Amino acid sequence: MQIKIYRGTHQIGGCVTEIKTSNARIIIDMGEELPSANSLSQQFEIDGVTIGTPDCNAVLITHYHGDHIGMFEKILPGIPIYAGKTAKQIYGIVQSVLKNKLDKGNPERVNTFKEFTVGKPLYFGDIKVTPYTIDHSAFDAYMLLIEAEGKRILHTGDFRMHGARGSKMASVFEKYCKDIDVLITEGTMLSRVKERIITEHELGRQADKLLKENKYVFALCSSTNIDTIAEFYNAAIKNKKPFIVCEEDFQLEILKIVTQNSNSPFYNFNRQKIYSYGHNLHELMTGRGFFFLGRTNYVTQKAIEAFPDSLLIYSMWSGYLDKSHPAFDEHKTDFVNYALNCGCRLAHLHTSGHASVEQIKKVCKITGAKTIIPIHSENPEKLNSLGINGNIVVLQDNQNFIVE
Repeated sequence: MQIKIYRGTHQIGGCVTEIKTSNARIIIDMGEELPSANSLSQQFEIDGVTIGTPDCNAVLITHYHGDHIGMFEKILPGIPIYAGKTAKQIYGIVQSVLKNKLDKGNPERVNTFKEFTVGKPLYFGDIKVTPYTIDHSAFDAYMLLIEAEGKRILHTGDFRMHGARGSKMASVFEKYCKDIDVLITEGTMLSRVKERIITEHELGRQADKLLKENKYVFALCSSTNIDTIAEFYNAAIKNKKPFIVCEEDFQLEILKIVTQNSNSPFYNFNRQKIYSYGHNLHELMTGRGFFFLGRTNYVTQKAIEAFPDSLLIYSMWSGYLDKSHPAFDEHKTDFVNYALNCGCRLAHLHTSGHASVEQIKKVCKITGAKTIIPIHSENPEKLNSLGINGNIVVLQDNQNFIVE
């Protein structure tokens, strides 16, 4: 059995992993590169997967973030694409918005995705794949247990152990993912070891405090970062403030999908009415205060102009505002600066969607992995200095690794 990381051995995002036996071949993720990447996605091709004659049993998507699914349109017709049910529905909404606003989305292709189910094996030739839910900032994210030729490979996808489902993760690894021959683990935080990580529930407690101290609160947060949005929603309920969103047909639809596909009250967005912003809400907002889940767009900008004595919570990675970082986003910076010029106060309240160094070490220990391959990292070599038992193999892109 062979493992090949086509891309992602020394960069965050854009990951594509192949696992191949003598009679079967699968691909895990087909991600678009992040703005900080050095190479160019349009030059990226895989024979039998994106060009040539189809020669691949399936492409399996761990979650709906663009750096793991963004190149799905390049996959040759006839090759089945698998994703989780809720992830498929959410990504379909994202693609519909792109198509309607920018004329570049492909919700029709997303609708053809096959769905996998937690704990239910899939078989591709002699390869058995079992998906298990993982804790990540994307809702309905998965790790994949691959079994073939008497070997067990665990591909973690992006994961963490400090989200809303984080406390359950150790027991999931213990129950289903021990005695692993090869662990393919994300290593995002290997290059950010000094970055402080809080739990999503701690984020929620801090949000509750900020809503108590500030009558008018805006927040910038990814529309699909469901754990954080749920924490904000719960904080708004506790403080008896209207929860307002910017785009009714986009954000509300995503939250509706989450509510329909979860039995947890934490993800029930029907407990208090969610308002879609308009001038007709100004009297309600003035009287009761509000929590406004905004976007870096004209609508949120006009709302900030109407309520300048507000707090703006920036709930995104700080690197987007750092001019010295390759991922610096001038549009986000301009928006934040505009809000500050209007009189807003700024608070940074965010937590990572990725495992800390200690969490990576914990998973290596629980799984008992004989070989560990880091991906999704700008500093995979850091794994060698953490005192982890097992053979750590730092691959290069397109390098074959034989599982023996």
